Amino acid sequence: MQTNLRVLEKEEQCAVTKDKRNYEVIIIGGGPAGIATSLTLTNRGISNCLVEAKHLPQKKTGEAIPPNAKPLLKKLGIYELMEDPKHCIYYGNKSSWGSEKLEQKAFIKDIYGHGFLLDRLHFETQLRAHLEKCGGDFLAGYRLKKVVKGEKGITATIENTAAAITLTAKYIVDATGRKASVCQQLGIKKRFLDAQFALTSSVQLSQEIAREIVVEATPNGWWYAAPQGHKELTLMFFTLKSLIPDKVNSTQFWRAELKSSLHISKLVNAENCDFGPIKILPCGTSRLEIPFGENWMAVGDAAYSFDPISSYGITSALASGMYGGHALASAIEGKTDAMLTYRYLMEKAYQGYAEKLVGHYASEERWKDEPYWMGSR
Repeated sequence: MQTNLRVLEKEEQCAVTKDKRNYEVIIIGGGPAGIATSLTLTNRGISNCLVEAKHLPQKKTGEAIPPNAKPLLKKLGIYELMEDPKHCIYYGNKSSWGSEKLEQKAFIKDIYGHGFLLDRLHFETQLRAHLEKCGGDFLAGYRLKKVVKGEKGITATIENTAAAITLTAKYIVDATGRKASVCQQLGIKKRFLDAQFALTSSVQLSQEIAREIVVEATPNGWWYAAPQGHKELTLMFFTLKSLIPDKVNSTQFWRAELKSSLHISKLVNAENCDFGPIKILPCGTSRLEIPFGENWMAVGDAAYSFDPISSYGITSALASGMYGGHALASAIEGKTDAMLTYRYLMEKAYQGYAEKLVGHYASEERWKDEPYWMGSR
């Protein structure tokens, strides 16, 4: 049976070929935000094509699904994916923030019960397969080369080593994450509100660890630790870009910060532990002034990028994709206020986030005169 999921090997692999295809919506970026947009449009009967540069799913950071995300997962039809044994239930977080004490924050009082800790690479694979099952049109292994706005809509050129395809549509959706590649090509700039970066790595442990997330504030930033499976730990240290040394010395900086932590250092042997490659990634707050315009829309981190302490992450990406998909479908159906409704929902969520963020950082007063705690907010 022919599949709708077009992967790189199944495209023309001899000489470069040219192809033209027309849709109502083009989506660039195959992460949670892009797939949620495509699922929503497909369910509404709107023709769309999702384009993803990576041929295979990639392991990404962001592992936690909070309890209050369950209704959203059900609306998108992906709640059953959480039942896969590669994901696990978790009942709360531990945090050392504002004091040296490591305190438990349990979900027992939450009306939705437990949350989920994801095997993130497996989750990305599941989302692609689910979109295929639902009849979504997915072009994997294609990079966006050019976007042009015209009188009748959008023209996007995508290509790989074997084929160049011209896609035309009324709308294009930027779901490319923080880099907002489509917006960049359209000359739309994001506003960056801080200079926070993350150093991230993974470590294999010799013994099993509890299935819980641990957060710890330190003088130069804060640590995040999340289990991946039974004996692997994802570690992230969040700090200011100005505090991170050059790449040659980043490992030494990482180990020194880990060794000085009170609680995270107990999870691993900071002196002798063999870490995976350390990546340095931007992770601060940024936003578009308006998340849509004539013939375009941004969803997920391309529209609003949230501080990781907020735990918005995957949930926000999925939600914005769903709301954005409904707005696009309604706009195509002639409802002129649909995009404004999308903007209202996104900005309301952002305003709530910003208020909570200020209060959360203000609650850590132990190092209020240190550069990170003075300059990150």
